Amino acid sequence: MMKKYLFLSFFLLVIQAESTAQYHPIISFFNGKVFNDKVLLSWNIVGGNNCNGIIILHSNDNINYTEIGSIPGICGEIIGDEAYSFSDEMPSINQINYYKLQLGIQGFTTPLEVAFYKTGEKGFVLFPNPGESNINVYVNSNYQNVSFEVFDAGGKKVHNGSITSGILSPLDISSWDAGNYIIRFLSESNVIGSDRIIKL
Repeated sequence: MMKKYLFLSFFLLVIQAESTAQYHPIISFFNGKVFNDKVLLSWNIVGGNNCNGIIILHSNDNINYTEIGSIPGICGEIIGDEAYSFSDEMPSINQINYYKLQLGIQGFTTPLEVAFYKTGEKGFVLFPNPGESNINVYVNSNYQNVSFEVFDAGGKKVHNGSITSGILSPLDISSWDAGNYIIRFLSESNVIGSDRIIKL
């Protein structure tokens, strides 16, 4: 089985996630996985099928797609499946990325959704910040039993709670007074880190 690879040349630090799209008639799978600094796409063309070139498309809204790479020439094998992969090292940060393949005249795959949240060294991310009503919170899935505490500018605890790591969670700040707050994250009573929230 021959593998074909195509890589872009940028660098990002991210958490891990994995997604699968519905299958196209000539492919057995179309997967996407966030690994370290990029989104890795992989798919397999079923033996006995082929297409004339593969175009990899990306979108932020699942409406407007842009070509981010291509694999020219005849794809697929007469005998045996053929595996392909593509590395997107410029995914959109802190949102869902959508991918489709155009398999020559065989048409398009259904969209593949891959969530890409950049946590960096902190292990968590808050956005949008500043905010008015909700702040999205994402804590790296490496942490377990995550809780948080929120303190006002005077150091008084004004809010606390728990979240599930690896899942994007909204924090309702609509009733808070405008100003600066400190949020501190803990995993099994050990401090992960802290950051400032600005309530508009």
